[in-house]
Amino acid sequence: MIALLDIGGTKIAAAAGRDAAIGTVRRIQTPVDSPLTTLRGLVEGVMGGVLPEAIAISAPGPFDRASGALRNPPGMPASWHGLELAYLLGQRFDCPVVVENDANCAALAEARLGAGAGHRTVVYWTVSTGIGCGIVRDSRIVVGRHDTEGGHMVLWPAWLGGPPCHCGGAGCLEALASGRAIARRYGIAAEHLSDPEAWAEIGRWIGLATVNVTAVHDPDAVIFGGGVCASWSRFSPSLMETVQRYLHLQSQPEIARGTLGEERSLLGALLIAEDRGERPVRRLTAR
Repeated sequence: MIALLDIGGTKIAAAAGRDAAIGTVRRIQTPVDSPLTTLRGLVEGVMGGVLPEAIAISAPGPFDRASGALRNPPGMPASWHGLELAYLLGQRFDCPVVVENDANCAALAEARLGAGAGHRTVVYWTVSTGIGCGIVRDSRIVVGRHDTEGGHMVLWPAWLGGPPCHCGGAGCLEALASGRAIARRYGIAAEHLSDPEAWAEIGRWIGLATVNVTAVHDPDAVIFGGGVCASWSRFSPSLMETVQRYLHLQSQPEIARGTLGEERSLLGALLIAEDRGERPVRRLTAR
């Protein structure tokens, strides 16, 4: 079995999985202190006394893919910054550790097993506390020099009055339509926002991002997930209208909400680990 971790700014999910299926998911609040101790305990808990064949981690960006270390992911406690997840957990459990961006994990799961199944090129947007983007082509994640940071494409430049973004820029998609941005711009959490005009504006920004990503990657499908998408019916009409209005040189891709739910990042992490191979199971011993 492979141990799976999905690390977020507010919650961590953990499960064990094999053959593209995961077991019971355990969720806890993201701790401020002792992150490594917490992760070790979660792995041991979901494995039930058996050492994992591998550990697969869905992590927030930015992170160092080569070393499997978190850099300074926004919204995460300072104790997580610089944490060398792959090395430290690999040393503890003596197994391979794979760390991948959470949006990429979710994208792979939706592309192979969810709403994007059967399509060659799939773009996945997670619209949650922040906004992330993953691209899958021919069932493989498209990875550039660093990370895909679609949430930081600039839609409203600073010189035109775009709002500041925590990345140091201004007018990023994440500063306009994420859960964090909604709370700041409208003074209320996304789950409580009912103003139709506000949701129409949010849909327009996400629609422009969809137009831009389509212009670059010409995907067959653009899939959405994340907490803000609980209000899909509120903002998707203006999203669709914006795409129809501004996309001219390409046909419109299929645009849909994802079908795999909260477990998609765990499932994607499992798929990545299984693609890379496994190691024999061993019993957990005290250290």
